[in-house]
Amino acid sequence: MRVDGYRESWQVADDNDLDAALGFRDDQGGALFWLVPDEADYPTLAIRVSGDLADICYFPQDGHPGFRVLKSVGPPEGGMTTLVYRGCDPASGEVTHNEFIVPFETAHAVAKEFFRSRQMSEAVSWFEL
Repeated sequence: MRVDGYRESWQVADDNDLDAALGFRDDQGGALFWLVPDEADYPTLAIRVSGDLADICYFPQDGHPGFRVLKSVGPPEGGMTTLVYRGCDPASGEVTHNEFIVPFETAHAVAKEFFRSRQMSEAVSWFEL
């Protein structure tokens, strides 16, 4: 599996490689990760990280708008969180509804499941776009 980031890329062969890739943080304390199987362009998993918070999108195929993970724990309901990482647009940060913000530990667990199965995690709830 390949993990692509903003001007970064990692080839991931095992859990240790995945942990190392997902452990990367830019000079703003964030990161953007796209997990892509070696054998195809889809499905893909996208994770945006800012500090210890993240949001996760799953794209099953080309042309599908994707799914977003719904939070079970995290920031207060009804608010917004600004995710800041190198490459975000605008550079001051991307504002996201708190209903889609999860602890990075959740994103890491979803990424590990995707790495092993190449499928959407059943351990979290998803919102179809």
